Amino acid sequence: MHCSFSTTVIAAFSMLSVASAGPIAARQVCGAAPSGTVAQTPLLQPTGITTASDCATKCKGNPECLSFLFGLVDGEDKCILYSVPASSLPPQTNLVAYDIACTSIPSVVPTAANPGGLRTRQAQGTHANPLNEAPEGSPAPIDTPKVDDLDACLTACKGNPSCVAYTFESGVCKLFN
Repeated sequence: MHCSFSTTVIAAFSMLSVASAGPIAARQVCGAAPSGTVAQTPLLQPTGITTASDCATKCKGNPECLSFLFGLVDGEDKCILYSVPASSLPPQTNLVAYDIACTSIPSVVPTAANPGGLRTRQAQGTHANPLNEAPEGSPAPIDTPKVDDLDACLTACKGNPSCVAYTFESGVCKLFN
């Protein structure tokens, strides 16, 4: 079989297109300062949102939302939803970026000293307000209830009088005291 030069070039470009058409794996951004280089247009800027966890809930409720920024800017809580990965969001003062797939999003109300609403090392969970993270030191969980999602894991924690922290990763809920 005889192939012409133009047929070979077209075939090579076709293979290159197919090879590069897949998504590029980007590292997940969870609670970090945004570092993208191109301005992005927000999908939505809901109001009345006081924690990154609440902002995540709004993002998860919007099928186009892939990431969000959250923080305290000029004394106001800001929640900004985007249709691009968090790694694409450019830096913005006092705002912290999260991809929608992040599993440990803080429910800390931002302050002037902590404008991103990030957990501090001193943060302690309580039974009434458990932390969505494993306590320091990697302790063994007190329970691993069979639940389907993060909300059910929180409900299980609140239903266990000893629980002050919980995690839900890879479909596994763990409760900690």
